[in-house]
Amino acid sequence: MKNNLKKSQLLISTELGIYSNLYKDIYFDKLHGIKETQHNFLKANSLASRFKNCNKFIISELGFGTGLSFLMTLKLWKKTKKPNAKLIFISFESAPLTKIELKKLYKYIKGLKTLSSQLIKKLPSIYQSIHRIFFEADNVELILIYDDFNSLKNFKFQADAWFLDGFAPQKNTSAWNSKLFEQIYFATNFQGTFSTFTAAGHVRRGLSNSGFSVSKVVGFGSKKESLIGIKKTLSSEINKASSFNNHIGPVAIIGSGISGASLAYSLRKRNLECFVVDKSSKYASGASGNKLALQMPKLTLDNSPYGLLSLEAFTYSRNLAKNLNSIPSSDGLIVLPSRERDLIKYIKLLQNNWPIDLISNKVDNDKFLENINYIYMKSSGILDNKKFIKNLIKDVKFVANFDVKKVINTKDQLKLLIDDKGNSLKAKTVIWANGYEMKNLSNNIPINSISGQVTYLKENKAYKNFKLNFSYGHHFSQAFGGYHQIGSSFNRNEDKNYKEIDQINNLNSIPEFLKKIIKNFNSETKYRVSVRASTKDRMPFFCSLETVINKNTKNEYLLGGMGSWGFVYAPLYAEFLIKSLLNEPLVINSNMERLLGVSRLL
Repeated sequence: MKNNLKKSQLLISTELGIYSNLYKDIYFDKLHGIKETQHNFLKANSLASRFKNCNKFIISELGFGTGLSFLMTLKLWKKTKKPNAKLIFISFESAPLTKIELKKLYKYIKGLKTLSSQLIKKLPSIYQSIHRIFFEADNVELILIYDDFNSLKNFKFQADAWFLDGFAPQKNTSAWNSKLFEQIYFATNFQGTFSTFTAAGHVRRGLSNSGFSVSKVVGFGSKKESLIGIKKTLSSEINKASSFNNHIGPVAIIGSGISGASLAYSLRKRNLECFVVDKSSKYASGASGNKLALQMPKLTLDNSPYGLLSLEAFTYSRNLAKNLNSIPSSDGLIVLPSRERDLIKYIKLLQNNWPIDLISNKVDNDKFLENINYIYMKSSGILDNKKFIKNLIKDVKFVANFDVKKVINTKDQLKLLIDDKGNSLKAKTVIWANGYEMKNLSNNIPINSISGQVTYLKENKAYKNFKLNFSYGHHFSQAFGGYHQIGSSFNRNEDKNYKEIDQINNLNSIPEFLKKIIKNFNSETKYRVSVRASTKDRMPFFCSLETVINKNTKNEYLLGGMGSWGFVYAPLYAEFLIKSLLNEPLVINSNMERLLGVSRLL
């Protein structure tokens, strides 16, 4: 995996305005950027009237640039949308502007201070991946695909409107070629539209040849003409399944660990009714109940689907944890190679142009790491598990001490959940997210039980204010709540009993240089044992229950197989499952799709 993004090279001057030195072109009119955007994109696609009459709307854009088109769209959406309507805004960008650059340029734009501040606060680190940002109050999802425009061919979605905004054709040829026009046409809904500021002949002919009905309209300012178009032919299978389904609630989520909590969050932010059911008296009593978890990506040297998905999942879950104030103050993560090939891999990864907050070879005040091979991942690190889960399921009804034994289909097309005491609950949709106990539904469910014991080592004064965490096959955390967390053992069973040998092995796993810092490190310890649900390829899955059970289980689904990576993968997998149920486009690189479902494991 390489980070192939370009430097934005923003220039703000009285002569040129908001200018890109990379493309030698302006981002927008320096005096009338807002009016230009309204004319070229919002009015040209008739968005005001279309927003008033839709339950969902998908816009895609080539060239996120300054984010002005998105902000103007968001402002219009807030003013004209129907209650509970959904907006998805998909934007491709290969040379993203930094937050510092955006703050500078928005000083020159009036009327967008609040919205631009919200956007800048939510924007991700700049590296090549898919970044998903939510504006929950208005049910808006911004999907930033930091990649070149050619990557459009790897995605399956259909937009209702396109903003073609990749600088002037003579300045950026990558945005204006026949192959890309064909891909745009395929990724457009029936009656979907496009608009662009240019009226260049080869652009008009190319869009027309791809299938659009193209027209010239009056341009903005000094531009005499610009182009708009519409797709008049129903030709794609995706169209047949593109209608959104908001009628899945109430949704019963069985299991209150990280998978169940992530599902609740994905439903709640869409204002969909749901409740969480657990056989225990409190949430996160299983494998998600450790004090801490590590969030980090598993980077690969090639463009492996595993590496791409891991990076996207990490980006999504880490940003979500940050937004929910669930990350303790920390200096990041030190990753130590556990074998020679890991060291070779780390050296090569450091040459792949990733930003230094994602991966680097230097940490401040690293004298204690002299002669130690390591990589430093500043944006990775620990997570406060219980706080994260508590914030994910905030405002969601929690039904405790309810051990679901069977689910019955009722005549009114609902599901009746019955517990071991004969109590019942009703739901329209049921999602099983109960970890390794999911196997009780069927032996066909492809998960394995893994027992793990973590050790809690009482903090000492020598390490109390040291906020680095370490991963080395096991992990060693900074002090949190008076203890360091060390773990975890790996036993292929469902045994939840304490094992002295696992406690000894956890303590012995601590690297020697850390043992020297932490004197008397085994003076006082505690432990916790839990059982995780893993799969043969160590990747999660979601699916309908009917896929693995040979009987009528309509409207029942599974989300599982998180293993020890639930706090990285569960939030994104839960989001994908809910998107699937609502017929929202996943907007995922097609090379990764097979890692979502269960078929690869059967």
